[in-house]
Amino acid sequence: MKTLLTRSISGILFVSLVVFCLLGNKGFSIALFGLISGIGLYEFHLLFSSKEKFNYPAIVSAFLGVFGFIVLIFPWFIEKELGINQFIHSGIHLLILIGLIGLTQRFYRPKEFISNTTFIGMGLGYIVVPLFLGLAIHLNDDGTFPIILGVFLLVWTNDTFAYISGNLFGKHKLIERISPNKTWEGFFGGFFITILVGYIVDLYLFKENSFWMMAAIIVSPAAVIGDLFESSLKRKNNVKDTGNILPGHGGILDRFDAMFFAIPFFYIWYILFT
Repeated sequence: MKTLLTRSISGILFVSLVVFCLLGNKGFSIALFGLISGIGLYEFHLLFSSKEKFNYPAIVSAFLGVFGFIVLIFPWFIEKELGINQFIHSGIHLLILIGLIGLTQRFYRPKEFISNTTFIGMGLGYIVVPLFLGLAIHLNDDGTFPIILGVFLLVWTNDTFAYISGNLFGKHKLIERISPNKTWEGFFGGFFITILVGYIVDLYLFKENSFWMMAAIIVSPAAVIGDLFESSLKRKNNVKDTGNILPGHGGILDRFDAMFFAIPFFYIWYILFT
């Protein structure tokens, strides 16, 4: 009971913080996503740290996470649009940053520079790039209902009802060797309720097309894949949680694993069909 109460309180506080930042001044959203980038790279560093890779202080990876996020989002402040030019410029900036990291590693850690550079590049791609895509959508959004908040709503709905459905009806394992607790019943429960929530958002908030219902069909499976991907990383490294910043939930990677996959898939949908 105490664990459930702790989990519930930290979950409510976390959701409240995200909603507050997304509904408030967009500077709050920039700060939030930048902070998540830093903490996420810090946890990613600890997850893989060894003598061969990430054999430098974890705080350095945290700094690179925040700096990488700033490097990616900077072109938006110049071009003020969400388009291919911004994406290309941000990509070039990120590649330059990874190149500079590799060059630095080559001189200071010549034996491990390939592994260190590869893993920091993986961390930036896995954590920072999705957050950049989400913020890019948000910064170009002038609607009363933030689009990126809609993505969070779909992911949270999928996570919650997959958990409930799995506990109530779960009998058939999804991928037991990666995540023993996930079931097909949980997957389909989360999937169909998420589509229902997308339909309700379309019906009562937008009163036009089926954008959010269709988005739910994309976001729900992507969120599950993101969860399974992070579970495989933790299983490979014999880790239960990536951190303890959120009591009862683990670390930032544990809380955002679904978003790291859901946002890129949603971004493609958003660019192609709006």
